[in-house]
Amino acid sequence: MAGTTITYKVSIQDAALSAELDALARRSENRRTFYVQVGEYMLNSTSDSFEKERTPDGQPWKTLMPATIKRREEKRQTPIKILRASGRLAGSINYRASNDDMTIGSPLPYAAIHNNGGEIEMPERTQTIYQHYDEKNDEIDQRFRKKSKSNFARDVLVKAHSITMPARTYLDISKENEKDIIQIGREWLRGENTSPN
Repeated sequence: MAGTTITYKVSIQDAALSAELDALARRSENRRTFYVQVGEYMLNSTSDSFEKERTPDGQPWKTLMPATIKRREEKRQTPIKILRASGRLAGSINYRASNDDMTIGSPLPYAAIHNNGGEIEMPERTQTIYQHYDEKNDEIDQRFRKKSKSNFARDVLVKAHSITMPARTYLDISKENEKDIIQIGREWLRGENTSPN
């Protein structure tokens, strides 16, 4: 995958469940089909997080700021769907399954900051702003405009600053997920033991 990828290995936090899953997995030589089932399950769980705008354990995501909604409306994007202005992030989630594990993530460079939250350091930069100059009054309207609707442009210095991104976790394993993955393992093992040789 190109770009920055966040990857999560199936990591069960409950020690007893983890030991049971390991024991189940060791009882078969071909475990990839189990990890494929876990990958499909986790894709569905992640899709639910985007749809419900909640973490995998059910906590609501931080709502959008009014300025974000306004900016999206101006760009003709979906204004009120959190993390789905274009749908690119939600559509980028994929998994890889091997005989030993399953990883799930996104190749998008901004995927990690949206999932984990954090500070984005913005360096000092020069930016062109567009405004309207009124020749009759010899005044500049201080409101910013699109380049196509402007007759006056100037470069301004934007100082270095940081932006705080809230965590809106969509990739994680909840307690409910852990139990479901163990159940997938049990059902998979029953199928392995009953399949013809």
